[in-house]
Amino acid sequence: MSGGKKILTMKKFILMSFSLLFTAYAWTQGCVAIRNVAGISPDLLFENIQPNDKLILNVTNRYFEASNTFKGEKFITDTLVTNRIYTLNISVLRIFNNGWSLSLSVPVSANSRNNGGDHKGLGTLPRYTTRSFGLGDIRFAVYKWLLDPAIHKKGNIEVGLGLKLPTGDFRYQDYFVRNDSTKVLAPVDQAIQLGDGGTGITSELSAFYSITRTINLFVHGYYLVNPREQNGVSNLKGRNASPTEISNSTTVMSVPDQYSFRCGANFQFQEFVFTAGLRYENVPVKDLIGGNKGFRRAASITSVEPGVTYKMKRALAFVYIGVPFQRDIIQNTENNMTPAGFADCVVTFGAQFKL
Repeated sequence: MSGGKKILTMKKFILMSFSLLFTAYAWTQGCVAIRNVAGISPDLLFENIQPNDKLILNVTNRYFEASNTFKGEKFITDTLVTNRIYTLNISVLRIFNNGWSLSLSVPVSANSRNNGGDHKGLGTLPRYTTRSFGLGDIRFAVYKWLLDPAIHKKGNIEVGLGLKLPTGDFRYQDYFVRNDSTKVLAPVDQAIQLGDGGTGITSELSAFYSITRTINLFVHGYYLVNPREQNGVSNLKGRNASPTEISNSTTVMSVPDQYSFRCGANFQFQEFVFTAGLRYENVPVKDLIGGNKGFRRAASITSVEPGVTYKMKRALAFVYIGVPFQRDIIQNTENNMTPAGFADCVVTFGAQFKL
């Protein structure tokens, strides 16, 4: 198999992905534990990239509905808040000689948050909806295979380094209902903000090993370093700060790190490739660089992620379904000891084209 040259597709797993998913905030807050900043690519090493391929377009759609509220690892209710997150991610991969490649990822999101607590108060019926729509945080990344892909076709390791730009509107506003005659315009919840307001540095490590012509193993790790501590955007939804929020320094939103780990196996049967994957995502309590003040919902999610890909001559189509079996919203002063919402599944589907 000409596996050495095909390997280049596995570089952009993210996670996001959730796959990230989530808790009730958008990227790592409240309803979504991990913000989707890059998309996901099919994990194909089976004659996917040929020697003359130089440019690959990847179009990914990701959707989840987070309506199950947890406190720590304990399920509380499925009626408190519902966050719906949809992201279209368009990425272009430019392949160079000697194992180098460069990628550009551009996400666009349409999000909504339906509840009563942000508006008139907990338990309020009917519940009200706030929304956000627009460009997310764009990411550039450069990758290098450590071994010559032309020679090492059975296994290889790739490293990546990138830059995440604060292109998404992290101050997005909508109206919050205070009573039957009054609405207040204020920044929406972290869960549906389009960006985090920070310029981040991404690092990645990918590896694969082909057991046979039709079976291979893969692993991928991703870490986003966000040096900025807070983005200055109010977390109060138009209300006055409580003594607890002032004491905990949670009146504005934080800009936290995030990381993910993914591993699994691919099985090829003619035009179909089936993937059995495992994904772990985390928004840590403490960042590697910079301070930790501001409102942050530190959380972790572990999911199984099966997928199937259909291969064509110059394109392929894929779908993945992430199903979490471990969800934990860490209780601390950074989130004012509040719960968060997680999704029961995350659906990722899309197509890849050789240009």
